[in-house]
Amino acid sequence: MSQQTDQKRQYLFKIVVVGDGGVGKSTMIQRLITGNFVPMKITIGTDLASYDMQYEDISVKLQIWDFAGERRFRFFLPNYARGAQGCLLCYDITRYTSFQNLKEWYDIVKENTKTDTVFVLVGGKADLASYRRTVKQEEAEELQNELDIPYIIETSSKTGENNKNVFEMLAEAMLKKRELL
Repeated sequence: MSQQTDQKRQYLFKIVVVGDGGVGKSTMIQRLITGNFVPMKITIGTDLASYDMQYEDISVKLQIWDFAGERRFRFFLPNYARGAQGCLLCYDITRYTSFQNLKEWYDIVKENTKTDTVFVLVGGKADLASYRRTVKQEEAEELQNELDIPYIIETSSKTGENNKNVFEMLAEAMLKKRELL
């Protein structure tokens, strides 16, 4: 007689969260972890957080590397990106320069990760869309197509809109890419 176990399959994924300084990367991560809007100060170098998610019989731990957006820290990124299975490529929908710099962020991560890294294009500060938007959704979709990024989403750490969804979307995509789901 065989004994059945209710053991969940467990997976650990390293993800990097990149983009210019001030786009809301750290705030987005804090919203995920605490469930609250926690305005953050500048990240120095990198911060590390983890978040656990559950699917039917799967337990996923996201190891979230929050990378500083200031140019003076950029030389660290290639080393921190190594081994990442996922990347949240973040910009502020109210600051066009943060959108223009995405290609540089993308290239650094792409050059230092494996070919199966899942990218998600994340437009932050969606709560300001009605009166401060400078990046049109169509422009973001054009970049998404140009870089062949499968997922795009706009979020707001202030209201919580799509905040948890972006991490769930990334986790699910990484599981599917590895045929684990």
